[in-house]
Amino acid sequence: MEQTIAKVLRCEDIAQDIFLLELSAPGIARSAAPGQFVHVAVPGAGANILRRPISLMGFDAGTGTLSMAIQVKGEGTKRLRALHPGDTVDVLGPIGRGFELRGARRAFFIGGGVGVAPVRGALDAFSGACACEAFFGYRGKAFAYGLDGLSCPVHVATDDGTLGESGIITAPLLRALDAGAPDMMFACGPAPMLRAVQRIALERNIPCQLSLEERMGCGLGACLVCNCKVRAADGFDYRRVCVDGPVFDAGEVLFDD
Repeated sequence: MEQTIAKVLRCEDIAQDIFLLELSAPGIARSAAPGQFVHVAVPGAGANILRRPISLMGFDAGTGTLSMAIQVKGEGTKRLRALHPGDTVDVLGPIGRGFELRGARRAFFIGGGVGVAPVRGALDAFSGACACEAFFGYRGKAFAYGLDGLSCPVHVATDDGTLGESGIITAPLLRALDAGAPDMMFACGPAPMLRAVQRIALERNIPCQLSLEERMGCGLGACLVCNCKVRAADGFDYRRVCVDGPVFDAGEVLFDD
């Protein structure tokens, strides 16, 4: 992990309320792994404003670039959207436990909303080593991103039916699983989607890794803001999403109903 002043290469909208931020950060790009994230300082916000944890949608060790798909939600992300090529931003990373292929020869990649970003990053990283199939869910066509340049089978579902099939992404996932289970599944998205994917994976005995989305403070494991509940021999325990995750095996995670 390193702290660096990264140069902005691109900052542009790619969907409604979603923008692509591409940075030059060679040191981080060389050591990054799929599913990890970076902690980005909000420009001009002062020391009292926390960094923003942002998943990597892509990284290239050769060019030294990082790419992130960021949802505009508050003042911090609005300030990040206002960046221009040539600007600089303070970045810390890579952080956390990422996705692992673990020898899988066929894998399903399941993403929902902003969770599409790290899943797409894992798909790109692993596509040369296994057969891939993507399952991406969005609120509607206007919110869809991450679909360009995919050469694998892609299933899309939207809440309003404006792109792909109408409904939730687990519907096409279940049909694909009925046709043949993969060796591994990777998922990131809203908690209801992750709970559904977890249930499917455990019922069908399919190895699955979930990337959790939690609010973070320090991003380094000291503040304990991002604790999540996991199974333990005596019932349950807590793990820090920032450093013990954000990726966990599906069987570890205990979601609060």
